[in-house]
Amino acid sequence: MDMASTCSIDRVFLDLQSLVDNPPVMYRIPKIRAAYLDIKFLKTFVMSARKWSHCNDLYLESDNVVKKVSLPSFLSCIEDTFHKYEEDIHSLFLMLKSDARDILYVGNEVFPKFLKQIKSFKQEIIQVYFNLASSRSLESNSCMPVDELMEFIDLILQNLADLTTSNLSIFDMDPQVITQFQALEAKLTFLKSFVPFAKLRGTADIPALLLAHFEVMALNAARLCYMCSFWDDEERHNPEFCSMIYEQQQKITAVDFQVYEIYMEVLRATRSSKSLHNRMMDKQILNNFNDSLISCLWELLCCSSSFMDSTKDEMGILYAGLRFLRSILREQQEKMDEQNEKIGALLTEAGIIICSPSLNRVKEGEVSFLESTEACDCYDMLANTNIHIKHFKDQISGSSIIESLPSFHSLRVPEVSKASSHMLSKVKMPIAHEVVVGLDDEAEKVIERLLSGPEQVEIVPIVGMAGLGKTTLAEKVYNDSSIIFNFQIRLWCTVSQEFDMKSLLIQILCSNGKQSSMDEELKKLNEHELLQKLYQRLKMKRYLVVFDDVWDIKVWNELRISFPDDKKRSRILFTSRFSNVASQVQYGGEPHNLRPLSEKESFELLHKKVFGKEDCPQALHGLGMEIAKKCMGLPLALIVVAGALATTEHDILVWEEFAESLTSTMVSGAGQCKKSLELSYEHLPYHLKECLLYFAAFREDEKIGAKNLMRLWIAEGFVEKIEGERSEDIAEEYLMDLIGRNLVMVSENRSIGGVKTCYIHDLIFEFCKGEAKEKKFLQVLQGYDELSNFNEPPNLPRLPICSSGEDFIKSKLFCPHLDTLLLCNATPGYEFDLLNISFLFGIYKHLKVLNLDINLRLEELPTEVESLLCLRYLALTGRTMKFIPPSIAKLSHLETFCVYSGGLVSLPDSIWNMKKLRQVCVRRRVVIRFSCNDNVLENLSSLPNLDTLSNLYLSYDQEGENILRRIPNVRRLKIFNLGGQNIVCCNMSRLECLESLVLAGYSLSGSQEHVDLSFPMNLKKLCLFNLRLPG
Repeated sequence: MDMASTCSIDRVFLDLQSLVDNPPVMYRIPKIRAAYLDIKFLKTFVMSARKWSHCNDLYLESDNVVKKVSLPSFLSCIEDTFHKYEEDIHSLFLMLKSDARDILYVGNEVFPKFLKQIKSFKQEIIQVYFNLASSRSLESNSCMPVDELMEFIDLILQNLADLTTSNLSIFDMDPQVITQFQALEAKLTFLKSFVPFAKLRGTADIPALLLAHFEVMALNAARLCYMCSFWDDEERHNPEFCSMIYEQQQKITAVDFQVYEIYMEVLRATRSSKSLHNRMMDKQILNNFNDSLISCLWELLCCSSSFMDSTKDEMGILYAGLRFLRSILREQQEKMDEQNEKIGALLTEAGIIICSPSLNRVKEGEVSFLESTEACDCYDMLANTNIHIKHFKDQISGSSIIESLPSFHSLRVPEVSKASSHMLSKVKMPIAHEVVVGLDDEAEKVIERLLSGPEQVEIVPIVGMAGLGKTTLAEKVYNDSSIIFNFQIRLWCTVSQEFDMKSLLIQILCSNGKQSSMDEELKKLNEHELLQKLYQRLKMKRYLVVFDDVWDIKVWNELRISFPDDKKRSRILFTSRFSNVASQVQYGGEPHNLRPLSEKESFELLHKKVFGKEDCPQALHGLGMEIAKKCMGLPLALIVVAGALATTEHDILVWEEFAESLTSTMVSGAGQCKKSLELSYEHLPYHLKECLLYFAAFREDEKIGAKNLMRLWIAEGFVEKIEGERSEDIAEEYLMDLIGRNLVMVSENRSIGGVKTCYIHDLIFEFCKGEAKEKKFLQVLQGYDELSNFNEPPNLPRLPICSSGEDFIKSKLFCPHLDTLLLCNATPGYEFDLLNISFLFGIYKHLKVLNLDINLRLEELPTEVESLLCLRYLALTGRTMKFIPPSIAKLSHLETFCVYSGGLVSLPDSIWNMKKLRQVCVRRRVVIRFSCNDNVLENLSSLPNLDTLSNLYLSYDQEGENILRRIPNVRRLKIFNLGGQNIVCCNMSRLECLESLVLAGYSLSGSQEHVDLSFPMNLKKLCLFNLRLPG
């Protein structure tokens, strides 16, 4: 194949890339995306096959007939196909700016034929790969120059990345197959990083045997990728096909200890760094190899139970050292050449250890650590390398490099006696509507602008500093009767500083209150489909959409195509701290600059928040005016200060002292809210400080479920244990106290009293994050950069992570001493399934709290969960999860167990032995299985501390009653009928503590033959669904 023909394929590829980058076209011609991906895999083949065009003829089988094929003629045949369709595809590219109807007609005519032609080469290409790999394994020399071999591996890695996208449906395959794909990717990445590093360290010639190994592995990997790129639904769900793919993967990723020996020989032969390109590229080579070493060492650490404790400790120190070097390599260095030389030498030492065949034999289970003399020798090498890394760290400890690195320190809060901590202020149930002062005139002005003005879409920005009441004003306007009457559709979204576009679109579409089932359906759509759906929802309607807390004009620029302008006087309402955001908005009017409260309004708000409808004592009136004045008209500062005053004695001396402390800390400008927050925080009892700072573990502006929040507080040990009182009741008092102090706000109340969801103001959120880090209470990590640079400080207590599952896996985080791990998906609309969580149970054995709010693609929770012996709180999300192993009963300290599944989850009968269980919540259904023993129900233990059980799948009969006897103190219970029964008979009067009960059945026609239900006297809430009760 000549250069001209190669360019022909490239031209087609570039045209397709332009079409793929145009969402409306790609959405209407789905075959474009398929053709684009097919050509990416075909380009990999053409690039590699070109190097073997001088080889002997190949023998390929087609329709059970073996025929001799010349590789150059086969490549020419591929070229002819591209030449045939090149003009048509280029014409589609030229049509992008012209008639869309023509592009649809031509596209739907051309691409099915083009794809059929490409797929016709499938079997021949797979056989060519196989023949080339077979012939290469018999020779010692590589056909491909090193640089081109590296380029070939890079193309294969790109193909693997394409395979792991949902477009090729790899997620529908067996998890074992997907795990092997990830192992293959790691191995190829190591190969790709090893050769440039060896050359940088002065290796002139890579051993031919090693290059031949690389080449054979690359050919087999490329063949496997090509096979999988063309699978259809039938193959993908065929167990035999999956088994064949898995076997091929295992052959490719099999450990070759001879190759490890060669790795070590090459690394030992290196001397000093020799610049290959320029300083920055040399640093990138070091960084890539370091990342590969981190990945390999992480694999060793995950099976560290095979090693002696002393060796495990040294391996952990080396792991932290390599992550430290990563953070150095990612910073601009003052003496780059000198630092690169030292880092290169350290990575060489680490590479020799990590590539040691003896350590890897232990990892693979071929020998035990104690049986391997060489493995024992690794301990001395580990210790020496760790000393060298520490020496390097000490050398640069005073430099600007270290000062610029992220500071992650120990986050352990000193233990303080809590004997007298349970001194709660008596606070009332939060009222449904917040106290609003001084916004009537402001609201009238904004409403006037929304209802009048031009027929075109117009944006009305509300601008003001943080804590001034922008959101409160927007809510007041949004819920005004004249607005409700005049706008056919009203939608609301909270943007915040960090946002994900897909999540934001789902939030907008669900903000009309109909989100129960709709939310899940919307998550299945991609971003372009959501934009289309929003456009259709608003088309030909008069709409009002509120964008609250906008930090960047980018959000509007990306969404504005979804807001039709049908001359209906539709309006967009923005709130923002920044006037420059408002000025950049197209169609935007003059910003409405929100004014601070006057001194009179400030005192009125303070008075209402402290005294309610009662009068302020005359002796405190002057001090109250003084305190209100010092809040400088900021509503947030006023209500936070009022929250602190409401819980102090109404005494002149106390208020004078408070006013003086406010005077000494208050500053002008934006700092005054922060200072009032600091003052209010200092007035909190110790236990409430912990509870408040814990809000930093959640997302900004998140509406937090109060029950779950309180369960976490209990598991963390924040809630004092008092004999005769339930921990849940004490935790609820804590929450009500924080609400009464105006630090926490109610989002939604429960029908039977209490708080359903709550949140904190974004300024309070920022304060909590900063205070939590400064007080060494918790550290929040967001995104891959923070995860990959993070090194566990000593005694790190809790680590909330807001990241994609993909970034969490890639980061290879290793924090074995962690007490709390909270993982939430940063992009809820984008699903990345965790296929294996056994490594969590191997690494984080000291956890007390584990919350995985990210989808686990598992049918059964791994039995290794039994290793988390300290666990008190376990929450998992797994749409396909069905079984919980009996070994979970070994978690004798577990208090809360939550599983969010898409179907029926089976709990083992061993769960009845978990005496400390307080909360068992399974969505959607849970059934408790029993052994075959006929009398097992009579022999069951009870769960005396169980407070909540949902959603139990149960028969409303004698068997069901026997189970209910085992949970005598339950307060909240949801039961779903097993179905098929004509009799409903269930005596629940024994459950004397029961307050909330939901009973549900199947919605079948006709009524029950017999109904006999009895309930306890303390019941506050009763919901009956589909029980077919007699009329």
